[in-house]
Amino acid sequence: MGVKFRNPILVIILGLITLGIYSLYWFYATSKELIELNKSNSNALFWLIGLFIPFVNLYVFWKYSKAVEQASRGSMNAILVFILSLVFNPIAQYLVQTELNKHATTA
Repeated sequence: MGVKFRNPILVIILGLITLGIYSLYWFYATSKELIELNKSNSNALFWLIGLFIPFVNLYVFWKYSKAVEQASRGSMNAILVFILSLVFNPIAQYLVQTELNKHATTA
């Protein structure tokens, strides 16, 4: 499958236009990409469902943030991604997508 290149600004705009529906799709898609990149046994669908369960969503955001840190080989801090995901998610989306674009395959 590989990582898909996405415009980080467009990710934010589409999330706003669709009232968050695209953001959910983006979270699922990037979760799958991170799991594949990190060769993890996690399940992106479980992560997506976990977003809707109180307190479990904090765990999911933490696992996602750790996956971003691992995929970036430590150049992105999991604590920063986690806090931004909770406080101002569009900034977290921008940073995560920018990092994932470094792994994108050009076809």
